[in-house]
Amino acid sequence: MSQTCWIIGASHGIGSSLAKKYYDQGYNIAISARSKDNLVSLKQNLVKNQSLQVLVADFDVNDLSNFEKAKGKIIKQFKKIDLVIFCSAIYEQMNIFDFDIDFAQQIIRTNLGGCLNLLKVIIPQMQKQKSGNIALVASVAGYCGLPNSLAYGASKAAIINLAEGIYSQLKAKNINLSIINPGFVDTRLTKKNKFPMPFIISQAEAADEIFAGLNQNKFEIHFPKKFTLFLKILKLVPYKLYFYIIKKLL
Repeated sequence: MSQTCWIIGASHGIGSSLAKKYYDQGYNIAISARSKDNLVSLKQNLVKNQSLQVLVADFDVNDLSNFEKAKGKIIKQFKKIDLVIFCSAIYEQMNIFDFDIDFAQQIIRTNLGGCLNLLKVIIPQMQKQKSGNIALVASVAGYCGLPNSLAYGASKAAIINLAEGIYSQLKAKNINLSIINPGFVDTRLTKKNKFPMPFIISQAEAADEIFAGLNQNKFEIHFPKKFTLFLKILKLVPYKLYFYIIKKLL
């Protein structure tokens, strides 16, 4: 019997590429996002194996009630959710001297609040199953404070902190948790950037990295290593040196 993978934020970017990757690897796929039209189009592009199924469950991650209904729809069709990957995110560069407070709060609600909604919905289901895998897509922007990252970086830092805090509790219940910290990936979100993006990779490459890391049950999956390792070192240096390096980079 094929395993089931639920991808939230599947209408674009990494989520869309992950849907293709897991379908090609023999999984039944549930795909979610706000845009039903995009999900239906993705399903039409995916379906080529009569033994595998693709289920569209469109909803807004900020709506807990519809989140729960989507989970129920998936369970009704597939009986079980083996893996859920949360990819939904809003991104915008913001300067502290001139930023949209309403949009900043929306970023926090969607990126962090959406993760909390997922955990509220999926953990009871995986406890009932006595197994399951949860993957949350954060970002290297959550490693340390970066200029113009503002609400986005803060939301991703919170997701990393959240994952670190609940990992052991979930593991004790046979639920595996992974945090995914990509560097720059060529998506519609990064196309907004007006600065050079070192070591940028394709969506397909990102999906390959995530698939390999989740297969190994890694807690943190980060890529590309040349970029992520530099940022990991940067967050360890004393603040005086850190702020000096950031100033030089700018």
